[in-house]
Amino acid sequence: MGPYLPSLAFKLSELGYSRGQGQRLLRTADALGRWLQQQGVTSTDATADHVRAYAAIQQRTPIGHFPNTATGLTHLMEFLKPWGILCKPLPCSPADECLQRFDDYLQRVRGLAPSTRHGYARVLRRFLRNFFGEAAPDWSTLTASGICQFVQTEIERVPGGKGTVVSSLRTFLRFLVSEGHISVSLIRAIPRVRRWYDATLPRPLSAEELENVLAACQSPWGGTRRARAFVLLLARLGLRGAEVRQLRLEDIDWNEGLIHIRRSKTYRERALPLPNDAGTVLTDYIQHERPASPYREVFLTASTPHQPLTTAMTATGITRRFLERMGLHGRRLGTHCFRHTAASQMVRNGAALK
Repeated sequence: MGPYLPSLAFKLSELGYSRGQGQRLLRTADALGRWLQQQGVTSTDATADHVRAYAAIQQRTPIGHFPNTATGLTHLMEFLKPWGILCKPLPCSPADECLQRFDDYLQRVRGLAPSTRHGYARVLRRFLRNFFGEAAPDWSTLTASGICQFVQTEIERVPGGKGTVVSSLRTFLRFLVSEGHISVSLIRAIPRVRRWYDATLPRPLSAEELENVLAACQSPWGGTRRARAFVLLLARLGLRGAEVRQLRLEDIDWNEGLIHIRRSKTYRERALPLPNDAGTVLTDYIQHERPASPYREVFLTASTPHQPLTTAMTATGITRRFLERMGLHGRRLGTHCFRHTAASQMVRNGAALK
């Protein structure tokens, strides 16, 4: 790994890493390179599996942290990828090839969002592994009883995701029918799953709780500027967490006082008014806390390297920590609780439930 360390050090400095952070990453790169050499694997032939194997043999600290020789492995893989290091693709199995064709079909023909396609893929990998293991799929061995048993097992394993299990499997079997692999009769083997709509409604924030949240967003004691701006957009506009995460600088029309929401779950774009209080806090964050970055997303990670908030868990973590500072706790107190609260207010004021 030695020849690449000077270039890596320069890249880390460009990204804003401190001297100590950069040294830890360079130490990890050196240790990983020496381990690969012991295994007889060159850095250009190494895959993500090799990195996972290296991480697995590291002795963690009592609180679960990696030692200095394994700090920042995920970031390191991204930094070295442009030089062709640690990024050799894993061999593609026949099942992976099938799932890749299916994902392409979902994107081009069905127009499903990436998050939906990823959810389908998780279920279908377990489905293919359950029937065929690591072997190439033999569609002639699929049986109605086996499909029914898989659905029942999955529903018991993830009761809250039974809708995804049924819809992903039904869509996949229709895809196999279109390719001529199975009979259409197998689709009818998927059992119907009873779903009681509106049997339990999510608990919205009370009027007092919402007022306290809005007040905390206006106060510097409520948290960081990023957290206050993020939560205030959720609370005032009832946006989805993904819509706030994906908000870009050019999506904000300061002259007209509008926010342009890009296509997310529904693939529809729309413009919403930017409330004065939300605009003030958002401006404060952009001018005084948002780090300099080539990324155009408004909200970036607080730690180096400063990147867009790429996962729903990150957005949920920001929201949950903000609410916990206010003394609000609960399993469902994430980004979506503000959307439920906005919907409840609208219904109380005469809006149709639809």
